[in-house]
Amino acid sequence: MAVAASAPGKLVLLGEYAVLEGAPALVLAVNRRAHAHIELRDDGVCDVHAPDLGVAGARVSIDANGALRWQCDEAVAAKLTLVDHVWNGLLREGLAPVSADGFSLHLDTSGFFHTDGTKRAKLGLGSSAALTVALASALATYAGHGDATSDRTQWLRRLFQMHGGWQGGRGSGVDVAASVAGGLIRYQLVGDAREPSFTPLTWPIAGVHCLFVWSGHAVSTNDFLQRLAQWRINRAADYASHMNKLRALSEAGMEAIQKRHAKSFIELTKDYATALQSFGDACGLEIYSPAQKQLAEMAVSAGVSYKPCGAGGDFGVVFAEDAERLATFEGAIVRGGMHIVPLHLDSQGLRSHMRQSEFSPLKDF
Repeated sequence: MAVAASAPGKLVLLGEYAVLEGAPALVLAVNRRAHAHIELRDDGVCDVHAPDLGVAGARVSIDANGALRWQCDEAVAAKLTLVDHVWNGLLREGLAPVSADGFSLHLDTSGFFHTDGTKRAKLGLGSSAALTVALASALATYAGHGDATSDRTQWLRRLFQMHGGWQGGRGSGVDVAASVAGGLIRYQLVGDAREPSFTPLTWPIAGVHCLFVWSGHAVSTNDFLQRLAQWRINRAADYASHMNKLRALSEAGMEAIQKRHAKSFIELTKDYATALQSFGDACGLEIYSPAQKQLAEMAVSAGVSYKPCGAGGDFGVVFAEDAERLATFEGAIVRGGMHIVPLHLDSQGLRSHMRQSEFSPLKDF
């Protein structure tokens, strides 16, 4: 028997940071997938393979309480904390495997890396969230609880707690939502309980052309969120002022999409980018890398809109009404030391499946 699950990465097109305070965010699931693959073994051995983490055949057992017990070097086990966290989350929900049968768990996030010759860099597309979704879904299906993944709204809420706990409770869950739902979504934390909620939208946005741009540098979102949490405590009034402005712009952008006002939407992304840069300067986060600042200045002259995606420093998006103007701007992107990454919509979101024969190869799923 074999179980496979996969989930896409994401880009935040509008609403980053403000989404932490209940603002709506515009999020696109992109065609880079994390994969989790479980094969049943008949020798009673349980092991984990995660080549992107440098892990091959890490032995593990399941104790009498259903928890994982690593039987490998501590340094190797330390690389697999997300596996521990997801397993424990499923265990609390009554969805973790309880069988003592052997299995091999294979994790693959290679699609979230950019390789240039011998250099390999991580793309900021939400790989940990995508892997959380794929891994939890594969394990739940393997344990006979695949029905728990069928209601995507409820499954998102469970995974939101799992991944949020792994991030120390600082994340918005926007990346988890994109991985579960796929497509273009309006995402928001609603109510006093901050429940994750999403609404599917149409992609491409009518009258809007875009390019996705990468700085060539990896950024630690968790580090950004830790520093932001401290600044929020120390400068509560300033934090609230910036968030209110970002929220108002994000809400206006969503309204422009709903009314199919492409020009208004693009202008609002410019305003959001300006407000985001002001916010970054105030709190000391490098939301704009030096290359991105240069590109933003060039975008103004070219009559297009440029803004970072998500935490900032790595990915950005260029919006334009005119496809030809956008094509002309591509040269400026390359001259500015940035990279155009051909990302496309992933409309399916989470996929999971069980069958009696082995999946081969994994990426065909």
